[in-house]
Amino acid sequence: MDATLLSNGQTASLKSIATAPDEVDFGSIMELMTSKYTVELVDRHVAAIRKLCKVCCNGFLLKHLDELVELLKLAVSRFAGGQDEMAAALCDFTRVASQPFVSCKTSDMITFGHHLPAFIKILVSVLAYTLPPTQDPATLEDAEARAVLENRKVMFERMRVEVAHTLACWARFGLDEDSVELLPNQPLIQAVADAGTPNLRILRQSQVMDALSSSFRAEDSPEAIVITLGAIRDMSLYRPLACQITNCGLISNLVHVIRVNLLGSDVLLVAAEVLWNVLELDWEGATEALGHEEVMESFRDFMDAVLTRGYRFKDKIFRNDMMVLLMYISKRVENRPLFATTGLMALLLSYAVSDSRRKELMATGALAELMRGPNDLLDVPPSLASCDPKKGGQAVALTNTQEDMEFRMLLWGTLARCCSAEACADVAVKVGFVESLLECLDASEPPPEQLKWSQEQRRKVQLEALSALFQLVQYVPDAFMDAQGSEVVLQLLQATRSREVQKKCLHLLQVAVRQGPRFADKLGQLGAIGTLIELFTDKDNPMSSRQICVSVLAAACKGNAGNAKEFRKKDGVEAIRDEVVYSPDETTDNHLFYSLCVVDCVWNAVVGTRKNEIRFLDAGGLFALLDALEVAPMLLKRQIIGCLADLMEYKKAAKLFTQWNSQVTMKGALKLLLELWHAEQETAGNLTPDGVIRDLDQPLNPRSRELPAVASEATLEDGAESVISGTSRVAGKFRHAKNFADTANRTDRLSAAATTLQTLTGGKGTFQKAPASAQERQGSKWLTNAPYKDQDCRAKIYAVLKCIGFECQETLSIAERQQMELVKLYPSAVELETWIQVQESLDTRGIKPISADRKCIEDSIAERKEQAAWVQGIQKKLADEKMREDAASLERFYEDIRGRAQLRKSTPAQGDFEGGGGYPPRLSGDQDDDMDDFGQSSGGGTPH
Repeated sequence: MDATLLSNGQTASLKSIATAPDEVDFGSIMELMTSKYTVELVDRHVAAIRKLCKVCCNGFLLKHLDELVELLKLAVSRFAGGQDEMAAALCDFTRVASQPFVSCKTSDMITFGHHLPAFIKILVSVLAYTLPPTQDPATLEDAEARAVLENRKVMFERMRVEVAHTLACWARFGLDEDSVELLPNQPLIQAVADAGTPNLRILRQSQVMDALSSSFRAEDSPEAIVITLGAIRDMSLYRPLACQITNCGLISNLVHVIRVNLLGSDVLLVAAEVLWNVLELDWEGATEALGHEEVMESFRDFMDAVLTRGYRFKDKIFRNDMMVLLMYISKRVENRPLFATTGLMALLLSYAVSDSRRKELMATGALAELMRGPNDLLDVPPSLASCDPKKGGQAVALTNTQEDMEFRMLLWGTLARCCSAEACADVAVKVGFVESLLECLDASEPPPEQLKWSQEQRRKVQLEALSALFQLVQYVPDAFMDAQGSEVVLQLLQATRSREVQKKCLHLLQVAVRQGPRFADKLGQLGAIGTLIELFTDKDNPMSSRQICVSVLAAACKGNAGNAKEFRKKDGVEAIRDEVVYSPDETTDNHLFYSLCVVDCVWNAVVGTRKNEIRFLDAGGLFALLDALEVAPMLLKRQIIGCLADLMEYKKAAKLFTQWNSQVTMKGALKLLLELWHAEQETAGNLTPDGVIRDLDQPLNPRSRELPAVASEATLEDGAESVISGTSRVAGKFRHAKNFADTANRTDRLSAAATTLQTLTGGKGTFQKAPASAQERQGSKWLTNAPYKDQDCRAKIYAVLKCIGFECQETLSIAERQQMELVKLYPSAVELETWIQVQESLDTRGIKPISADRKCIEDSIAERKEQAAWVQGIQKKLADEKMREDAASLERFYEDIRGRAQLRKSTPAQGDFEGGGGYPPRLSGDQDDDMDDFGQSSGGGTPH
């Protein structure tokens, strides 16, 4: 016999090679079972199949698959027809099938492997005929009938166990690093989820999940349940099989298994692991399947039992697994209100607050009312130990062990996310969730249970509490304000020595100050401006923390005269002036976002307050802005020009603007703005090659154009590449509960990036909270899909030039004069495009305006189009003038060449030297050598 291989290509053992049958007479077995003379001899049929199984005890041969499929199909059909004697043969057959198939040749798997799905499908079909009997044997009076029913029940159970064991062996086989092809740095579990194993792919093709789920729903044998759950657990590691688990409705049965075996067996952990795998690999389908009140009430019962009676280590592991499942379920927005309506939200909140607060809620009966589910009676308290004052006092206390720390992390994060639903937010406010989290941040008086904790444990708890408050301040800002949240966070910011805690506090203040003007007023009253300026000026702090500091300062001073005054008194103007520079080569951090935040702070904290503007101008701030404008990428240019547009309202700034000259190119500020205008015009595609308006109807934004790849867009894309590395981090596999904290950190980073990028929309520091869907996007998507791509800075350039005057002392080129004419026309051009859009909109919608309105629209369009034509005429004249100058310059060039040629003709020819020949006479040897030395010493060849 040739090399013998297992079904996945591994070499079989020598013992299996020696005992594997080379030839089996399947024809005789089939004739015995189908011949009209022996068809009734069931005992001989059973004996023949069992003898075959005994011969092939180490595994069937792959080359026999076709015959095995036919034999198994016949045996199952006979068993389904009432031949219970066939059960023993099927058990032996199933037991042998649980072992790997043996191949006699290397090509056997390719030649016969396509029969494996059919083989598994027929084998699993036995489950449909071995369901537990619906009649209870104890109800039968006849002893013989009762014994027959008992034997039948035991026989069916054994067959289900054997089939489940076979499926478990098939699913488990090959789940190791030696059998799965891994990509570089790819985890094993990720490779299995994407590609599976050969056996898992065969199970997928055989569609065994439907039959297995039907049998599992009616299963009453503990042994069969455990083995079947093991098989389903391994199958759930493969994404297509996880989707089949969701589609066949098996998730609700898993929840029922957990409910029946609550705190009673190891089945809990296996069922929870299956749900975990399915939620990871088929999140959309699984969360939708779990988004029902009955399921959420079951989770409420789970958590109530484990939080009041789960003292064992195994119970705490199950508790954390349940919290991970709830975390996944809460990520679906539609599921969040169910947390409140089923009482699950109140139950979880009762363990997220302090013990004294929970006992107070239980004593008043408010907790029982909040825990009431839709199926609970109105006048009767819910039958939950957590809301019973007598039983609730014995709840399992949370300590500082690793399991309890993980539970806090998962609990706070899940509850904070659920508060995006109004019903959940109301429950959180009534229970006092925000106040309890702020107690964990109190630097002066920590909670009593934290007095014996280590500094590292307190730091971790503070980080998780800040992450939860980061979301809560957006959903329940009033509760955060009433609980003095800003004061507590500011005290922690001043007292902490941890960079991570400091950054989290800044993130929280960044989102809190944008919830309304009263938050900014409160920060000003607490003296936060001075603290933030001190942190900002400390160069030992990382640039990311200083970036958040200046962002908080910008939001706090926006429209707040008191905070702007305090900003000036604390030397904030001088501090921000020193940072108005764009030098990305001097740091490895993302300098673009940092510069954006600095300019935004200038825009909000300096511009608009006259004394701040005076001090900023005296410190050279305007010149610093213009220096940065010259070298900044387009993203930052638009931000700086917007700031300059408002700063030019001050006449002193307008005078200084005309005095600036570039230290690199010696250009004036006006020429710099006209270059930016020209770049925006080329981006819009509304200029001809000679610099003339292309479309009179749309002088700014023509309808049909091909956008050229200009340098400004190239610069913008380069900026996008640099931002991606700093703002987007794709989290790894969400396998452990600790990874949820990474998700919270990533949300903080993305929210900070969203806060910075919101300045691109053209408003004066207008920041808005990013929607939940946007928080899951990458930073690169924000840069490529943000609204700023459809905007330009031409309006800001016009505002600047309008303040300083269109007449300048600089000498402009013809191309710059062409652009200046269009800059003057900008308001009329915008009005023209707007009137044309109104007219086209009316025509599209079939609305006919009255004659007076129609005449007004047509006159407005005609008047502004005439102005555009006049500017177009001036630009054409300038273009013609440029062409004449170019022609004259070219003519002067040729004339110079002709003049030099004429001069060369009038000089003596080389042939006039004595000796003739057209060359000067050769020098003597010594003189020649001296001349050669002269040529070498002078660094050149023969002198001309």
